Amino acid sequence: NHKELSFLLKNISILYVEDEEETRHEMSLYLEQLTQNLIIAKSGLDALELFNKNKPQLIISDIEMPGMSGIEFIKEVRRTDLKIPVILLTAYTDTHYLLPAANLNIQSYLVKPIQSKQLKESLFNVIEILNENNSLYIEFSNSLKYNKINSELVCDKGAQIKLNKKEKKLVDLLVSNQNRVVTYYEIESHVWTEYDEVMTSMALRTIIK
Repeated sequence: NHKELSFLLKNISILYVEDEEETRHEMSLYLEQLTQNLIIAKSGLDALELFNKNKPQLIISDIEMPGMSGIEFIKEVRRTDLKIPVILLTAYTDTHYLLPAANLNIQSYLVKPIQSKQLKESLFNVIEILNENNSLYIEFSNSLKYNKINSELVCDKGAQIKLNKKEKKLVDLLVSNQNRVVTYYEIESHVWTEYDEVMTSMALRTIIK
């Protein structure tokens, strides 16, 4: 099950939010075994900034955090994204405590300390939800579709074209802005994300080619 889950989540971007350092460290080590795209936040405000910047495909968040709570963070997320799956982590089982999250389309509530089996079940459920939401495959034409899980372009005859990291970021950017022109600056800030990277016109032409 762990191997299968790792295969399915390998290219899924996960935003993990936890303010408690030891818990964050332990959970991060586990999640890094499953995905190559783990984004870690230490607070609700930090998480909101990272969500807007990276547009992850899954959120795993603690509820009780100073400043902006996990529930307040998800409320902000739901203003712009109604579909992204959310797993909330809590030390409480009181229904009254969880009531504010009732209308936020939460996929799972996991009670701390988190059990590996329960987390795996929740993650498998998330994969099904992503499939149902058609957020794993995007059809470009009758003969070409984009597999977001494996970062591949898939032709109708079964041929697969693997995209590298920058190619995937560019395709994701264009897909999410398909009804408008994307600027040079937007491409640079979204695809060339390392602090010391600079996008040249030649580098951009190479990625597009």
